[in-house]
Amino acid sequence: MFRKLAEKAAAIDAFPKVEEDNEKRSEKGGLLTVLVGLCLFFLTMSEFSDYYKVHTEYTFLVDSAIDTKMQVNIDITVATPCPSLLVHVVDATGQRQRLTQDLKLIPAEFQVGTATKYKQVDDPKYIHEIIKAASGRKYDHEVAKDMGACRLYGSLNVNKVASNLHITADGHGYANFGHTSHEIMNFTHRIDEFSFGQLYPNLVNPLDDSVEIAETTFEVFQYSISVVPTTYIDRRNNILLTNQYSVTDSHKKFYEGQAVPGIFFKYDIEPISVQIRETHQQSLLHFIVRLCGIIGGSAITVGAIYTLVNFILTGGRDDPQLYSNTHNMMKNI
Repeated sequence: MFRKLAEKAAAIDAFPKVEEDNEKRSEKGGLLTVLVGLCLFFLTMSEFSDYYKVHTEYTFLVDSAIDTKMQVNIDITVATPCPSLLVHVVDATGQRQRLTQDLKLIPAEFQVGTATKYKQVDDPKYIHEIIKAASGRKYDHEVAKDMGACRLYGSLNVNKVASNLHITADGHGYANFGHTSHEIMNFTHRIDEFSFGQLYPNLVNPLDDSVEIAETTFEVFQYSISVVPTTYIDRRNNILLTNQYSVTDSHKKFYEGQAVPGIFFKYDIEPISVQIRETHQQSLLHFIVRLCGIIGGSAITVGAIYTLVNFILTGGRDDPQLYSNTHNMMKNI
């Protein structure tokens, strides 16, 4: 029974076989095979690249989130010693929060000329105090003042309303027990990161890797930020609720007593949200069809062209079987 089925299957075989006696190998055919193989390899890699390429779709919606808190991520180095810096947030409700203790303040040395992230510290005394500050332990404030700068980094949970985040000096702007000497007060700063919410691939934060230089002791650096709630959905349908923003900046000089010197981030929450969705440009079935078409079509087309060119060049005299095959091919066409 199986033999009869096999014979019936052989009767409808659509793939003609070439007898072994009729096969003829040549140097030109071998070289052409190598070239075709290389072309097919690069075409196949190109198809794989297109298949894995991610297409991003943007949709604008009215923000319907009911979150009352928002995460602010900060990594800023200021050319003022750590013991003299204060961080506050004043929101639209009039509530003021002192958040200095929620960040890590690590003594640093500021280097503006090369705009590098951090200057290499070689003094063991400085290194020991940096390690203490990074681990949350108390450190020598005199050593911190000697280093002259401070790195503030961490994440703050603030109210999700229009607010103003201040980085100021002790005794300037707020009633405190101390008073920062004008000789050590300098709001030259480098922003390595300033973002709202969690990061997602290809997120661009406009303030990252920016440097501002203060020319006098009394200067105000103002950043006006528009925060846009963002929903990021990757190709596996994982959802991430975060934010992106745009910013304009300005700074001005003034005389003592006219204003509060410092760095001010004033941000507003936009009522419109953005949904970012990642998708494949083509489905798996589409990819397989294109791949089969490239491999099979290329092999057949190049084989037919090679046979035809060889027939034209030799006139069919050198290979009767080639002449017969080409004649039959042309006749079928």
